[in-house]
Amino acid sequence: MAQEKTALILEGGSFRGQFTAGVLDVFMEAGVTFDACYGVSAGALNGMNFKSRQIGRANRINLAFRDDKRYMSLSALAKTGSVVGYDFLLDDIQNRIDPFDNEAYRANPMPFYAAVTDLLFGTADYLEVTDPVADLGIVRASSSLPLVAPPVEIDGHQYLDGGLADAVPVEHVLGAAGFARAVVVLTRERGFKKEPYDKQTLAAAQARYAAYPYFVEALRNRHERYNAQREHIRAFEAEGRALVICPAGPVDVAQIEHSGEKLLRLYVEGRAEGTRALEQVRAFID
Repeated sequence: MAQEKTALILEGGSFRGQFTAGVLDVFMEAGVTFDACYGVSAGALNGMNFKSRQIGRANRINLAFRDDKRYMSLSALAKTGSVVGYDFLLDDIQNRIDPFDNEAYRANPMPFYAAVTDLLFGTADYLEVTDPVADLGIVRASSSLPLVAPPVEIDGHQYLDGGLADAVPVEHVLGAAGFARAVVVLTRERGFKKEPYDKQTLAAAQARYAAYPYFVEALRNRHERYNAQREHIRAFEAEGRALVICPAGPVDVAQIEHSGEKLLRLYVEGRAEGTRALEQVRAFID
């Protein structure tokens, strides 16, 4: 029955996704599964690897290519219009350098959804990534940050990063989607409070997206919705409907991070927190 099901929710955060990678590797090694997975931005990339059951792949890629200008850099932005080199990530790496296991993904019955933000309305959609080849545009859209990546068109809609409209879709999962419980992997510590975008960023967004006033408004009040969402997560925890795994303290990893030591340390912290929570997660799912 739908009301008895448990979903996994993965927050984004660029290279902070190393924490999530550590948690998920522990889950995969322990054979932990869920009835569905929802990923946002970098969480969507991690969610793909979780469904294909490729232990260590996310960590391996981030460490190997953290200094590669083709992967994530201002050089990629100048060359391709996107700070993330999606052709390199979703073609060269995906198909040749560190191949994604398409068949394992297709064989896994767990539905996987990526949250995206509709440019016209400034609201979230939750699109199922049914096929890891045909639906890669959904994952790209979920992680396409405003101002540093172009929108991705899917079925006539223009989409950008899912974290703008719904950074941690716990309300959707435990509401409209009908799940009874959710394990939530956050990439910020429990007490984190998001600050508003600075005036320069908002001015640039106003100029770039002048034809999309609802989207600009979503950017303007994103911090308020995120902080309220953190309160909702705490309330769901108190009700026994959410189980949260997050870093123990502030995360010292930049959006574009070149320090292999910092990235590896965060991955190891994710493994430690995942291991600590493992039996609790199993009991929560059961």
